[in-house]
Amino acid sequence: MPSPWFSVYAPRPAAAVRLYCLPCAGGDATMFRAWADRLPPGIELRAVRLPGRHAWHPEPAFTDCVTAADRLAAGLGPELRPPYVLFGHSMGALLAHQLIRAVERRRLAPPVLYVSASWLVEGTPQERLPDPAAPDDRFVDVLGRLGGVPPEVLADPEVLAFTLPVLRADFRLCRTYAYEPDGPPMEVPVRAMGGVADTVTPVGEMGSWARHAGRFLGVRRFPGDHFFIRDQVDQVIGALVEDLAAVTADVRVP
Repeated sequence: MPSPWFSVYAPRPAAAVRLYCLPCAGGDATMFRAWADRLPPGIELRAVRLPGRHAWHPEPAFTDCVTAADRLAAGLGPELRPPYVLFGHSMGALLAHQLIRAVERRRLAPPVLYVSASWLVEGTPQERLPDPAAPDDRFVDVLGRLGGVPPEVLADPEVLAFTLPVLRADFRLCRTYAYEPDGPPMEVPVRAMGGVADTVTPVGEMGSWARHAGRFLGVRRFPGDHFFIRDQVDQVIGALVEDLAAVTADVRVP
């Protein structure tokens, strides 16, 4: 029976590695659909489904990152068989980071690689994010300036009314992250990725991951802003496959 926690757009039961991708605030599993056929045969994409985005998901949207990580660990746990990779974009990277901590607490198998795209280990300063308690017009204005929501969604009152509750919940979740400057470094190899024009999580600040990873693979810079992964799909996948080859011998690089 298919899991409600992820979508598999191109099933590859013989794949050596499973790649779990977690979406940004307001995003869903479909933001990674284009990746499925571009990955090499040895990697199966599993796009994580977060609650609140689909009628068939039995839970409301998460509003707390620790609770979210525990629920994800419980839901994904039976599927997290090594070797697997966690890739997160923005809020998705926050959730992937917290999921690794939850996996550690549950003594489950850790990923062979964690990729943080457009997210700082210190968390994103709240003044750079929309205020989830703000009136609709102000909240939507900040969303529009960030560029993360398609203009056609912002211009359609019915679609926007459906989308806003999820976006507000997601940004509440982001505000619950508590940075632990003296916490133990993750044993999982960490790669940071960022857009050179990102003003929300400047790529120049992402080197701080080095203090929190037992093995830091460095920062990869891509053309674009906070949402560079939309326009740099092939480049991001190529970099990811290269990193996988560096940390495991089980990946077949095309």
